[in-house]
Amino acid sequence: MNRIKKYGSGLLITVLMLFTVSSCDLTELDINRDPNNPAQASLSLLLTNVELNASSTFAGNLNDATHGFVAITDYFDSFNMTNSSWNGTWNYLYSNPLKDLDGILKTTAQQRADGAANPYYEGIAKVLKAYYFSLMVDLWGDVPYSSAFQGDAKTQNLAPAFDGGAAVYSDLLTLLDEALAHFNETSPVNISGDLIYGGSNTNIKNKWSRAARSLKFKLLLQMSRADASVIPTLTTMEAANTTPGEEFISSASDDFQFTFSTTNNPDDRHPTYSDGYAGGTAAYSYYGHQLMYEMLVPLTLGGTVPGDPRTYFYFKRQTSTVLNPDDPTDKNTMPCSQRTDCTYGYFPLSDYVAGGVYNKTAATLTNSQKTFLAGYFGRDRSDPSGIPNDNPIRTTVGLYPAAGLYDDGPEAGGGNKGKGDGIFPMITTWMTKIHRIEAALALGVATTTTPRTLFQTAMQEQFAKVNSFVSKDPGAVAISTARRDAYINDQLAKYDAAVSNTAKLNVVLKQAWFMNFGNGFEIYNTFRRTGMPTGLQTPLQPPRQFALRLPYAQDEINLNTNTPTVVFDSPANAVFWDVLKFQF
Repeated sequence: MNRIKKYGSGLLITVLMLFTVSSCDLTELDINRDPNNPAQASLSLLLTNVELNASSTFAGNLNDATHGFVAITDYFDSFNMTNSSWNGTWNYLYSNPLKDLDGILKTTAQQRADGAANPYYEGIAKVLKAYYFSLMVDLWGDVPYSSAFQGDAKTQNLAPAFDGGAAVYSDLLTLLDEALAHFNETSPVNISGDLIYGGSNTNIKNKWSRAARSLKFKLLLQMSRADASVIPTLTTMEAANTTPGEEFISSASDDFQFTFSTTNNPDDRHPTYSDGYAGGTAAYSYYGHQLMYEMLVPLTLGGTVPGDPRTYFYFKRQTSTVLNPDDPTDKNTMPCSQRTDCTYGYFPLSDYVAGGVYNKTAATLTNSQKTFLAGYFGRDRSDPSGIPNDNPIRTTVGLYPAAGLYDDGPEAGGGNKGKGDGIFPMITTWMTKIHRIEAALALGVATTTTPRTLFQTAMQEQFAKVNSFVSKDPGAVAISTARRDAYINDQLAKYDAAVSNTAKLNVVLKQAWFMNFGNGFEIYNTFRRTGMPTGLQTPLQPPRQFALRLPYAQDEINLNTNTPTVVFDSPANAVFWDVLKFQF
């Protein structure tokens, strides 16, 4: 299931110029330089290359795995990884986007030293470095950082040291403060090549500043369980959020997200879309049964099936055929056909599912109810059963966030039927509000808006983002305000009924489990930090314990003697901010 790609674009000829910090001095003579073959790519082209290739990598198989760790997909949901699992991903990150980002930073540092500062490129690069390396620490713990990217320098450091995660985080916070200072300078050039925000220099300055502050708040929140000394800074930032120039991301136009293109040669579409549609049949992994089931359950306060109006955006059914358990081929194709301990199993024949969705036994479902449920074809968590040739009938990638197809009825996936210009939502307005709610309910940080109001607004904002995808599929139908409000009011009733701040936070973070669909890092980090949401299905038969980090790449172990020896599911080797060290 590993999906390791080398992403590129026809516009990004600069892939040939990875060695952006080399002097290219074949001799000691600085003569006969060819202006048509520069030793260093332009900052705008490097920035485009960094944003595209980093986003494609983080939004790809790493994102799938973090979803799998929290029961949303089956991708590594058994936690059975080896040092080869992420070898290509690790090597690609360090040899391509992170190296090019280092090139931007070295160039802008030299420009500043020469008296010709380029503050906006410098600031953008520092925010990107803070975001990407925070993910590296969150995933792998200690990583090559301060002495990385020196393999082509004159010092030839081919065995960089691994910096401690806490030390890297500390430097990332410094980078964000420096970036905010850079955005308050005047840029001598108009920024181009920015695929995240783009627009005028003023637009870039304002939006990147909000992203930097929101990211800083997120990193401090991440650290807070291991280092309570950061809580006063969270309090100060929350109080300043209403001051002009000190705001967090607060609207969809501020969202720190990467939008992929519809280009398929080279393939610059959302990597999840490419899995679900680029081939002849759907090739995506299984979605978790618990996620689909809970989105189908009718609203507590009334409503119709499916209960969660985002269901038709998140998933695309491929079949309406109900499999026959008396047919050996059909039986072996059914989810959980080889086990008796599944919670959800095969939806059309499951009393648990039918009882929750339709309030009846599976035997009394109507034919239309059975055919409706047949399309929700995934897996119970960590089901170790074999994988049959069921690609054409698995639930596949929906319209949000990968820009697949809206579910207006069962239809076989594959064949490039959608657009693929989906998003990787890195830090959004609703995520920032969820962070602020957690800071208030778990850490006692006084908010400028009540946690309940933040929760309500966050849900409204995420629904609006989902609805914005209607334009990507002519068959899509927008979620009505009435259906949205019925769902949100149901969630607010659960929040109000919770008897403690901890219980209220669990309601919020369970909803975040649904809302952050598309950013598994956010859900995985939240679970390791808080143990919430509670109630996720217990894995059926995982060969390993819960993944507290990722294993290091085999190449790094073989070639770098400084690579630490760690066991990725051992509490002793959890990342520095993880004090919970969750175990099943």
